[in-house]
Amino acid sequence: MKKIALTLSVLGLVSAASVAQAANVPLISTADLSGSQVKTLVQNKGAVVLQTGSGLYDRYVANASFCGPQERTQRAYVVTKDSNHSLIGYTCVVHDDEN
Repeated sequence: MKKIALTLSVLGLVSAASVAQAANVPLISTADLSGSQVKTLVQNKGAVVLQTGSGLYDRYVANASFCGPQERTQRAYVVTKDSNHSLIGYTCVVHDDEN
């Protein structure tokens, strides 16, 4: 079950990024903004896909309400214009009940 949830999460992320590119919506790069700007963006949007490097992107959320029922939040640190390790919000990760 854990593998299915992880696969669905990855497919959802890839789909979101593909839709953004297909619709000519530019992905926002975390390296172009300050840590506080990125954190504010995540808080205001609730959930957003951000580019974290060349060809790298991830979905960031403001809180657990933006995650699926089998997911929990994990602190998200990214490279920003003013920091190499800026806390901007959270990512959703599959909750492991086995541990």
